[in-house]
Parts: sequence; structure tokens; C-alpha cells
Amino acid sequence: MDNLFEDRCFFPRGPSSRVYPETGPNYEASRSHIQAIASSLLGRDVSLSTENLGSTSALSPLPIYNALSSLLPFNSYQTEFFWKKLAKPFASMIDTAGFTPAIQCRFLTFVYARVLGMMGPSNENGSNSYMTIDGSPAELSWVIPRRKVAKGALTRQVRFAIEPIDPRSGRPLRGSTVLDYLTTTRGSLGGVVTCDKGGMSWRKSTERFLFPEDDGSEVPEGSRFFVGFDFSQEGNVTLKAYYIPAPSPYSSSFLSASKSCPMPSPISLWDTDYTAVRKLVSRIDRGLLKPFDNLLSYFDTLDESHKPRIQILSVDCVRNGQNRLKIYCRPKTGNSWSDAKRSFTLGGRIEGPVVEHALGRLETLWNNLFPFANSSIDKDLDSMIDSTTYGEENGIKVTQNQHPVGGLLYYYSLIAGNETVFPKIYLPVTHYCASDLSITEAIERFYDDEEVKISGPDGGERGQGWVSREVAKAFDHRKLSEKTGIHTYVTFGLKANGWDLTSYFSPEPWAS
Repeated sequence: MDNLFEDRCFFPRGPSSRVYPETGPNYEASRSHIQAIASSLLGRDVSLSTENLGSTSALSPLPIYNALSSLLPFNSYQTEFFWKKLAKPFASMIDTAGFTPAIQCRFLTFVYARVLGMMGPSNENGSNSYMTIDGSPAELSWVIPRRKVAKGALTRQVRFAIEPIDPRSGRPLRGSTVLDYLTTTRGSLGGVVTCDKGGMSWRKSTERFLFPEDDGSEVPEGSRFFVGFDFSQEGNVTLKAYYIPAPSPYSSSFLSASKSCPMPSPISLWDTDYTAVRKLVSRIDRGLLKPFDNLLSYFDTLDESHKPRIQILSVDCVRNGQNRLKIYCRPKTGNSWSDAKRSFTLGGRIEGPVVEHALGRLETLWNNLFPFANSSIDKDLDSMIDSTTYGEENGIKVTQNQHPVGGLLYYYSLIAGNETVFPKIYLPVTHYCASDLSITEAIERFYDDEEVKISGPDGGERGQGWVSREVAKAFDHRKLSEKTGIHTYVTFGLKANGWDLTSYFSPEPWAS
């Protein structure tokens, strides 16, 4: 396969040296200023439009995105398609979050030059991504801070992840190839992506563990890879790596898709035996063994149907002292409030005032999202809704894209030297809620609760309906009341100093 990153239809060459972000005040950016930022990042090989130079109106919707839309050359239909489908909602999210115009321009130029070309074919049937239920190869997210932020600070933490796919062939791209490219000077667009020395050591250990005999140029048969992008106020991007292991070579889905024998891997998708994972934990950092063993001590108390099944292994691309190993897993059964509470606290193994406080907020969130199965009723979510028949793989309901449907997803975050396991619960609201509007209304009721008391951020939407208006502004291709699908998950995670709530979104690129 030709090197995708050398194909100038999808990847401008970029600068040969570092380009530092502007850190000036939050002023209105002129079109000429936007052009200068984009030119410095894209390099001299890219010709930008010079027509109608002038001021961009801060009163118009998404002035930075609109200016770049007329400045940037679109050398393929695929790039232009995903510029509208991914970059536009992302532009709205970083604008709402309060990034300065210069940093917005920096990030949007990076997305144009280094992300859109990995979004796969613009044809829905060509993508076949595992990222979301609707097949979108991208999932955006943001976190609203628990407390009022200082003046000038961001009002949102904005992120997104993609499944890198070659737009020419529709083939998934290999994780090591993508990460190696994005951390070069040209691949990082002159240093927009930052990676400290040693920042790739955990992901390389994870790849050697999952693919011990594979040195090919493509994703090993049956496995998948996602890459996450975190966007900082300073104008830098950090990466996350997500690995979905291949199904068991004896599973029906693998046998139907595979044309050859799989590369030997010590674990398979939906495994409940974590013995081999302990070898990875030991190899990455022995300081992870204590929290990992605490996690397994809980798993060992569960019957087979309630044991969490391995779905994803993930690491951050940062130096060892700041890194974490995240284990994503999904039980085959157990979708009630008591199941969620037990799994969130590891059956009471995670305890203390911070945990008790967070658990109370999680219960408030659960009851607002799922009033038909609230904590006082304590009924399984699947038993309280009309069920649609889906295919199953090892007891897990999946769509034709092999994306799990329904049930509760968890990740358990392990930090070296910290005995505490930090859980995060993924609530599949697209499956259990009535519409995207009902989800935004439930989230707003959560924020309005006396124990939470978060209102719309300064400079953003205010008053009743602020959550709905923010989401509708970013994802304006349809009404939120029509159905579910824009929200993929609402998550609630335990942190060392409290909790956070994250909303995840699909841009629904092929929605009519």
C-alpha cells in the first residue's frame, strides 16, 4: 500500500520546523491574521485563497471556521466532506469552550491537515468503523467543570477520537504507523502535537504484548485501533492510544471476516480471563500491579455472566510518571442501578468520603437519565424498554459494525504507585433514552440539582435549556427531538479529588 501520509490530496506536506502557538489575548482575529496562522502551519506548498481579505465578524457563527472554509484548498471530496461533518461541530465546541481565536485557528488547521485524511472514505459503506453505532469514524466529547472556572479559563475540556482509516482503500490504519507519523515534525504540523521523551514507551509495550509476532504494515487481522486527541488551552494536542484485540479465532465473527490465521495474541476480545493482562501490567510498570490485583480481587467474586469482558486497552502518550493504563470492559449481564453501584465501587473496595460524594452524584445522574429504572426501582435497563434484536458475539449484543449495543461499559484506570483503581461508567444513552433532547434535558436537571449547582458558563448559553442549545448549536444537522444518535454515551468518572461527567457525541456524518 502506498504511504497515505505522502498523498498530497489528503495530507499537505507541512512545516519542516517547529511552529509555536500564539498566546495573546482573546481578540477578534482578522482574515489576514487567520491566513498567516494557517500558512505558517501548512507550509509554502499549500496555496491559500487571498480573495476578499478583511475582518471576520465576531458576531457571525463560527468566524474562524468560516474564514478557513474560504481560505483552505480542498483537494479531495473526502476532505471537504469531513471538514463539514467533523470540523464544523468541533469548531463550535472549541468556540463554546472559550479557546482564543488564534488557538481555534491552530487546532482547526491541524484537523484539516492531519485528521481528516484518516477519516476513511466519505461513502458510508466504505468506512465500516467500529467507533460508533452509526459507523462514524469519529467521536467528540467534552467535560463541563464541576466548579465555576476563573476568568479566562476554558469552560470545557474538549477532545475527540477517531478510528484511522485509509480513505482510498477503506482499510484501517496501523496504530504504530499513525502515532509515529503524528509525532514527527511534519506529522505534528510543526509541534501542534506534543509528546515528551518516553511518551511512547507504554504504547509500544502494549503493541508488543498484543501483537508479539507481527511486524507488518497493516492492522493485524481482526484487531482495531483508535487514536484520541486532547486539546489544551495553550494550543497543544496530546494523544491517546486505544487497542481493541481481535476476537477469538474460534468466534463466528472472526471466522467470517478472516481470510487467514490470526497473529498470536495473549488475549482476545471479550475474554474474562485477565491472567495474560497481568504480564502487560508488569511489563509496563510494576507500580501498576497493586491496583490491578485489587481490581482482579473484585472480578474473582463475580459469576461468569457478570464478569467484565475485555474490550479495549488504552494508554496515554505521555511520560511514565503521568501515564495510566485503562482497561475497558463490559459484562454480559447486569444493567441495573445496583449493578452500576457495585461495579463503580468494586463491591465496596473503593471507599471514602470522595467516593461516597461521587456515588451520590452518579445516582442523581442515573435517575435523571433513566427515570423508568431509577435507583429506587432498581430494575435492569433492558427489562424496562422495548428490545430490538441484534446479533450477538460471546453474549454481547452488537450491530453489523460490531459495536456493542446496550449494557453498561466501564473502564478502570490504573496509575503507577497509587493503590486506588479509578472507575468510569459509560451509560449508553443512545440505546436507553427517548431522544437527544431528552438526554440534554436530563443532563441539565443533573447540573441544576442542589448538590451540583452548575449553570451555563460565562460567555456561553445561559438559563433554561442551555445544555440543549449548546449541543444543538454544535450538531445542527437535525433536531435533537427527532431521535437518539448524536449522544453516544454519557460517562461518570471518579477522580482523585472528585468526579467528572463527560458527554460523547457522534457527528452522524451520513445522517440525512
